[in-house]
Amino acid sequence: MAAFWDKEEMLGKITKNNREEIQIKQVSKSGKDYVDIRTFWYDSNEDAYKPSQKGVAIPMDAL
Repeated sequence: MAAFWDKEEMLGKITKNNREEIQIKQVSKSGKDYVDIRTFWYDSNEDAYKPSQKGVAIPMDAL
């Protein structure tokens, strides 16, 4: 699966429990910058965190 964002930079992580964490990233899409705050869940089959629908992408010019 292709990445949604053109560019991503991890700013921080907050562990919720042993299966979820909140990731804060500075991202960009089509030349527009955002801060993405999203819950990620752990997929043990792939040994990786995957994004959930629980989150928000805020345009940088709105901050």
